[in-house]
Amino acid sequence: MKAEGLIRPAEVTIFMTSNISDIVGRNIGVIGFNARPIAASLKQLGAKTFVSDYWGDLDLKESSHDCIAILAPKPGIRQRKPLEMPLHQALVENYLHLTKEIDIDFVVIGSGFDDYSESLKPIEESGKLIGNSIETIKRARDHTIIDRISSKLKLKRPKECVINEISQISECVEELAFPCLIRPMHSGGGLGIRFIHSNADISKVSRIVEKRGEMKIQQYISGMDTSTSVLSSTNDAFCITVQGQLIGMPSAGSNCGFKYCGNYYPTSLDESVRNRIARISESLIKELHLIGSNGLDFIVDNSNNIYLLEVNPRIQGTLEMIERASGSSLTQLHLQAISGDIRQSPLSIRPAVKMIVYSRKRGSVPNLKQFPNTFDRSPEGVLVEKGDPICTIIEVEDTLQKAFSTVCIAALNIQNLVQ
Repeated sequence: MKAEGLIRPAEVTIFMTSNISDIVGRNIGVIGFNARPIAASLKQLGAKTFVSDYWGDLDLKESSHDCIAILAPKPGIRQRKPLEMPLHQALVENYLHLTKEIDIDFVVIGSGFDDYSESLKPIEESGKLIGNSIETIKRARDHTIIDRISSKLKLKRPKECVINEISQISECVEELAFPCLIRPMHSGGGLGIRFIHSNADISKVSRIVEKRGEMKIQQYISGMDTSTSVLSSTNDAFCITVQGQLIGMPSAGSNCGFKYCGNYYPTSLDESVRNRIARISESLIKELHLIGSNGLDFIVDNSNNIYLLEVNPRIQGTLEMIERASGSSLTQLHLQAISGDIRQSPLSIRPAVKMIVYSRKRGSVPNLKQFPNTFDRSPEGVLVEKGDPICTIIEVEDTLQKAFSTVCIAALNIQNLVQ
C-alpha cells in the first residue's frame, strides 16, 4: 500500500469560529473506514467534502469533491489486501496528503478510530477536529470507566475476563460458564469473535491465545441486538432512534458468527423497553461528556434485561438508513448538537432495512448499477472471496416485513451473479 496521507487523535473540540452547522460551500474533511455515507450526507447540505476512506467503492467519487482510498479496486484483482501500516494511521496519512494544499474548515470523523484515537493527534492539534476530543474518545472506550458508570446507573454488563496465557482459559470459562465468547481486545464489525461451547473448544481457543496473546473471554448473552443514536451537547442529550442490528445474518451471506450485517427500524421491543434504553443511552452519553451524534450497542435478553456492550463515540453506521427513512440530515443534526442546539423530539421514521451483502463464494462482482438502492458498490469485475463485502442495500417500505423481503431478494440476486 502506498501511504498517501496522515492520521491524528481526536478530542471533544467545538469549532471556534462561525456556526459549524452552516456548511454551504465550506471545505470539510471526512475520515473513516467507510467515510462515504458521511461525505454524501454533507455534500447534500452543500459542503465540499475531502474524503479519506478505506474501500474506494464505486460511489465514493460522486459523494466527494476529492477523495483518496487505501484500496484501489481493479477488475480481476481481489479488493482487500494486507496493509503496510495500521489502518487508522494510513487513513490519517492519506487525508493529510490529500488536503495539504486545501484550506479545510473542519474535519468529521467516522469509524476506524474508536480504539485508536491517538492517530488523530495531527488533526486535533491543527484545530480542525470537531466533536469528541481524543481524551473523551478514550474515556468512552475504557471498559473500567464504562463499568463504573454502568454500575452507577444500575445497568447490566456482560461479565468478562482478560487472558494472556493459556493456563488462564479454563479458570475463566469455568467462572463464566458455557457458552461464552472469546474476542480480541479491540475489534470492529464483530470480527474475530468466536463461541466457546464446551471443553472441546478450549484447545482451539488455546491456539488462538498462543498466537494472538492478550484476549477477552466474555459471557454470552442471548437476545436482541440493539443500538441507539444520541445527540448531545456539553450539557444535554436526546436519543433520536432505537434500532435493531443484523448480526451473522444468513441472508446477507454471513451464516454464523458475529459479523455486522446491517440494521433495521423499528425493533419489536416493547415501547417501555425502548424508552428505558433511550433514557439509559442519554444518561451514559452525558456521564461520558460526549458531544454530537454518538451511538451505543446493547443486547436485550428474553426477560427484557438490558446489557450494554459498547459505546461508539462518533457518527454511526445507521446514518444513511435513518436519513433515507426519515428525510432528515443526521450530519446536520450532528453539527447542530456540537454547536449546542439539540433536537428534542424523536424523528418520524418509516420502516427500513440496511443490509451489507457478503459474497457466498469466490468470483467477480457483477454490475451493481442494475440494482436500485445499492451503495458502497464494489466496481464490476473486482475479485471477491467468500465472506467479502460486495455492497450495501437500503430499502424503505410501508412495513418492516416488506423492507426485509425486498432486501433479501436483492441480496440473493446479487450473490447469485458473482461468477
